[in-house]
Amino acid sequence: MILKFSDNIFRQVVGIAAYNLKGIIAFTIIPIIAVVQHELEGIHHFTGFDLPIAPVTIVGGALAIFLGFRNNSAYDRWWEARKVWGSIVNTSRTLCSHVLTFPSSKHGNSDADAVKSWQASIIKRQIAWLYALKTTLRNQGEWEAVSKYLSSEEHERLMTRSNKPTHLLHHQNQAIAEAFEKEMIDSFRHVELSKMVEHLYSWQGMCERIKKTVFPHYYNYFTKVFLWLFIICLPFALAPIMEFMAIPMSIGISFIFYILDRSGETTEDPFEGRAADTPMSTITRAIEIDLLEMLGEENTPKPREVSLTKFGAAFQD
Repeated sequence: MILKFSDNIFRQVVGIAAYNLKGIIAFTIIPIIAVVQHELEGIHHFTGFDLPIAPVTIVGGALAIFLGFRNNSAYDRWWEARKVWGSIVNTSRTLCSHVLTFPSSKHGNSDADAVKSWQASIIKRQIAWLYALKTTLRNQGEWEAVSKYLSSEEHERLMTRSNKPTHLLHHQNQAIAEAFEKEMIDSFRHVELSKMVEHLYSWQGMCERIKKTVFPHYYNYFTKVFLWLFIICLPFALAPIMEFMAIPMSIGISFIFYILDRSGETTEDPFEGRAADTPMSTITRAIEIDLLEMLGEENTPKPREVSLTKFGAAFQD
């Protein structure tokens, strides 16, 4: 997630231009061609490709509607993804706090070592689930962070499952049920811990829905069609009116619509690990540190540092 652009305005402009270079080249060449052919039309008295402004205005209005709908919907997906991960943070902390405080000798279990082992396994499996969910959503295929918090047997079994986060939550439920059977926790606390796992299932399902629900193809397709129809036609409508001033005016207007399209296109998939996406790695590391400190671990990892792009923009991944 981008925190801020570079403080250097020159680097901002260069960075924006570099990331949108192909589009800028395209809608710079088109108005030059339009103005040149209009000027040659006046010199050599031939009929050029000049357009009336009214149809182009109508296309621009239709394009604005498509861009507005797509960008609003894309932002809703991005914001929902961030809210879901905020809920994952809260539920993870609550689950582990309950795990550490619910067991009591009053419930008939006097084996303190068994209780501590159970607490550690639940908390470490929760951290493994966080990394498994992040890895699955980003299609990374890197499971080292997951294996670090699981036994070798459980990790081997996990690698045979298609949906690894779901399997880890199922194992959490099994461990909670076993604790109830061994009288580490009473029935009320058993239900409360099960509800926490149920909430995690819900947050995982929401993430999967955002990830797997493809944005309607026809909106993306026709937005692109209208965008480039507008970019191509605009300079041929402005050239008869503004002559050489049509070049910077066309470039400026085209750039605005082009950036709006790119913004929506980038925002609609918030789990890809790009600078504008949900910072799942940073969030996961923050929860990992919290849970390990709650468990009493001394050697905890450091928070992820803010990264910089080559053009000075600060972001967290």
